[in-house]
Amino acid sequence: MPQDTPSSNYRAPAWSWLLLLKAPAIALRGRVMLLAAAGVIAVWLLDALVGYTPTEPLVDAIDAGGGFVRTALATVEHMARDFVGPFVDIVQNDDLLSSVLACLARLAVWGFVGGAIVRIAALSLTRDEDPNLEAALRYTWQQRAGFFGGPVLLLTGLAAMALPLLVVRLAMEVSWLATGIAVIWPIVIVVAIVATLYGVAALAGWPFVWAAAAVDGSDSFDAVSRMFAYLYQKPLRLVGYAAVLGVVAAASAGVATGFMIAVDQVSEFAAGSPDNPWALTTIAWWNAAALSLIVVYLTALVWTSGAALYLLRRQDVDGVHVDEVFIDPAEFDGGIPTLRDGPTGVPEFDDQSDAA
Repeated sequence: MPQDTPSSNYRAPAWSWLLLLKAPAIALRGRVMLLAAAGVIAVWLLDALVGYTPTEPLVDAIDAGGGFVRTALATVEHMARDFVGPFVDIVQNDDLLSSVLACLARLAVWGFVGGAIVRIAALSLTRDEDPNLEAALRYTWQQRAGFFGGPVLLLTGLAAMALPLLVVRLAMEVSWLATGIAVIWPIVIVVAIVATLYGVAALAGWPFVWAAAAVDGSDSFDAVSRMFAYLYQKPLRLVGYAAVLGVVAAASAGVATGFMIAVDQVSEFAAGSPDNPWALTTIAWWNAAALSLIVVYLTALVWTSGAALYLLRRQDVDGVHVDEVFIDPAEFDGGIPTLRDGPTGVPEFDDQSDAA
């Protein structure tokens, strides 16, 4: 695992936060959108396979007639509920088996797809590179201890924090045990405080786990420890970054939604009013699929924003420059670039080699 080299004398430039403004453009790149679409579709298919039903259908949230502001807010809300819904359902004991399987599906899909998106964003933000899909996916698999093990470790810790409180809840059902627990209730309060801090960190800082593996090649333990450090140290700067990200996300959601609604209206005009029910149904399906690109883009934006925020927090806490990123030699094929004879007889790099 790579080690950071923090500098106590390093002062971050005042304009470092501008890095956050690059996230929307990176999220709009073709390969990033393709990965996000693959992740959204894979989760949808796996949910159908295991019989898990999200709280509300996603298409209902995308209502072109409701105005782009309401549509954008509803889309963001349903994205969050769709992602964390199965985890909440486990706590509420709602359809436990399908909820557990849906959670595992999300960890598997986004551990792989989300890791590739964050890796592309990391190299774009630090080295201004645009790695291809194969390289990003290869890196994600090679660093699976962080991309898959980190979220699992985070959830395991959350379960360990909740277990004592669950035991207390069950014990309170017994009268004579409730008396004893009431006497030591301050201990329960302390456990509740720790569990709440852990839960808040997990809910707010989970993108840092993926970013740590993508930027620094961290394993599961290092990724989770970085999440806590970057979330709770120097919190005022984090609040400032969060405010900027909130504005950026709202603007991106509004622009994306307004554009796709305009596209939907133009396509509706082109469709007219044909006397063919099958054609109308098919066109409506395609229009709904086009509107779902809003979800795909905002999903990609979550991952790219997480990478940008991680780089800034690493700079604030560890004093590591935002342009430093872990490069795994095995991530690229070819090894040492090959040479060929140039036009003048002087050897030069072969541009067709993988390592060049």
